[in-house]
Amino acid sequence: MIYFVSVIEMYELLLPGSLPFLLLLILIGVILLYAGPKLRTLKRIWLTSTLCAYWLMSTQLGATYLESILNQDFTPINANVETIDPDAIVVLSGGGHTLGNNKNAINIVSIHTAYRILEAYRLHKKLPKVPIILSGGIGDSLALSIPESELMRKELLDLGVQDRLLLIEPNSQNTYEQAINVAKVMTRLDMKRFVLVTSHTHMKRALATFRTQGLYAIPSASFHSEIPTRQIKWSLYPTKTNLARSLNVMREIAAYMYYKQQGWITISDAFN
Repeated sequence: MIYFVSVIEMYELLLPGSLPFLLLLILIGVILLYAGPKLRTLKRIWLTSTLCAYWLMSTQLGATYLESILNQDFTPINANVETIDPDAIVVLSGGGHTLGNNKNAINIVSIHTAYRILEAYRLHKKLPKVPIILSGGIGDSLALSIPESELMRKELLDLGVQDRLLLIEPNSQNTYEQAINVAKVMTRLDMKRFVLVTSHTHMKRALATFRTQGLYAIPSASFHSEIPTRQIKWSLYPTKTNLARSLNVMREIAAYMYYKQQGWITISDAFN
């Protein structure tokens, strides 16, 4: 796990859309400015390309295009979900935070986790007798003090789901471990078919990882969009929300490539 985290941190410096990557590009641009007049054309191209790339990634148009690379028409299951007859609904956590002082703490789910919970609850209303497996441990011990699966359990209980239907898998720290540990739970309970709930940008990697483990997962992707305080209709207007969406896509692509390299994804599937 330490090796995995260190690789992800290294990727952060090389991920287009991240602050470290932007600072690296600016640093190179500044060095070129002092390199003399012979590199005048290269300076212009470098700085202009940096500006245009980050501007585009910060727009609705750019972020939506990048997400389409991962989406592959992943949507929430709607029509006739009852006919699928799954043995379980599996929900993958997507982060959380512990906020506190010296005496008290409040644990909250991330936006991605929140919308996955809402999708699980929507499916529960259609499949009220199907167990829900909540998978997720403490992904970042510096940001969270309890397993993310426990946070999801609390939110679903608050929504009215019966506790007897909620199964907790609290040990996984990444998608690969979730596939391994969920497989153990399903084998123990003699479950075969299940609906897999995660964000639409995460579904490609999650589905490939679970199917590599021989699990028959039916995707039901959660979607979310933040509602701005004022509607911005111009698709080329840059916002930090759209830049975060673009960065999320870059992280997913990097993680997918890493999973393939590690042999955690072996099915015939690639970005194209």
